[in-house]
Amino acid sequence: MSNLKIIRQDIKKISIISSIIGLAFFLISLPIFLTSPTLDYMLVIGFAIAVTPPGIASVIHNGWKTKIEKMLPEFLRDLATSSRTGMPLQVALEHSSKRNYGPLTAELKMLVANMSWGMNFNEALTEFSKRMDLKVVTKASVLIIEAGRHGGELSAIFESTARYVENVNQWTIKRKTQTFPYVAIFYFSVAIFLFIIIIVSNMLFTPISELSAGGTTLLKSVFTPSEAKRVFLHTALLECLFGGLLAGKINEDSFMGGLKHTAILAIVSGVAFYLFFQ
Repeated sequence: MSNLKIIRQDIKKISIISSIIGLAFFLISLPIFLTSPTLDYMLVIGFAIAVTPPGIASVIHNGWKTKIEKMLPEFLRDLATSSRTGMPLQVALEHSSKRNYGPLTAELKMLVANMSWGMNFNEALTEFSKRMDLKVVTKASVLIIEAGRHGGELSAIFESTARYVENVNQWTIKRKTQTFPYVAIFYFSVAIFLFIIIIVSNMLFTPISELSAGGTTLLKSVFTPSEAKRVFLHTALLECLFGGLLAGKINEDSFMGGLKHTAILAIVSGVAFYLFFQ
């Protein structure tokens, strides 16, 4: 699954399409369930339709991206070794494209094909980075091209770029490890919110509404149970949306990476309301 290539532009396209489908689903459900409490659950389903596909695409993209970033230093060091032995660059790239670098191998084959069709190394490398659309690949490509333009030795350029990519990878792993507790806080906050509003509704709004219906005028609820349920459900969905996106930005430096958190939290909230909200 992680060898499947999905770039950031693909996630954006999937997000647009799924959002349109989710909105269309809700709009179609609106006249059918307009006066029914089921409409709220149609909103949850539409919301899940909008965020789940791009969330899954983001997971696939991250798996593919991780493998690329992991194998890139090894590929660059192999190129550095080939350069030290005096092997021409295009020949070294052709040999590298036949090795197993995971999903990076397919991209290398396209790079070699571009060079065989007349592109020079700098042009092929620029096209390579644009096609992959990964920050670390783009930065590594710029380093190699600029160092080559100033007459640097290829083996030293590839070796130093490999060290740079490794440092970036280590920093990324460290950031994810250190920020994971903050992601857990978003999940915990949604769970606490659901727990509190379910308790408040079942122990406050529902009993007061029953007393009012029985003729007791001393206590009067601001919301009916159905109104409270709708307000709380919409509030929970907003918390799931913004909490999930912020979790992705903190942990993965990408709002798109937070869509999976948003999808999980929204589905859990919808199930919790259906099972426990009376």
